Amino acid sequence: MLKPFAAFAFLAASTTAAAAPAPTPVAQWKLAGGDRGCAVHASSPGGTVVSIVAGTGQNNLMFLVQNAAWSLRDGEKTTIAVAFDGSGPWQLPAMSRTNIDSDGPGLVFAVPIGEESGKAFINQFVAAKGMQFSRDGRSISNVPLGSGQSAMTALAQCLSKVWSGESPNVTEAGFGGGRAVKI
Repeated sequence: MLKPFAAFAFLAASTTAAAAPAPTPVAQWKLAGGDRGCAVHASSPGGTVVSIVAGTGQNNLMFLVQNAAWSLRDGEKTTIAVAFDGSGPWQLPAMSRTNIDSDGPGLVFAVPIGEESGKAFINQFVAAKGMQFSRDGRSISNVPLGSGQSAMTALAQCLSKVWSGESPNVTEAGFGGGRAVKI
């Protein structure tokens, strides 16, 4: 009597587990900073890396979206469509860059933080659970953001140290020697 019940319980448990949605991956943002600026970056399960870079004297945040599987021509100007949680998309001028680092070629675009459009973009970024990137009408990557707000907060705190002349002392491999801080 117990064997049929145990088999039924096992079957029910395995069916329930198979039907349960997989948890959405959460981005683990890392911070790097030096005397001239700061960056936050995160990787997605699909191999896409999103970096946000800010330096002294810049009026823009530079976004770099990279993936080793992409094939791009260095210096090519294009438009990247960026949507947050399916809303949008923002149509942004971008430039292809190759030979950047081991994360692969990428697309660079600027967000003018001193303008209303830039503020709106960053507000959507900090509130969103994910970013979707498209180029030429085709989806090229979906990136879970985790806490975009913590990424922007860490970037702002790092920049305040740079602007005050205090070394942020947060660097990681590829940016120099030192320690990395997981946000």
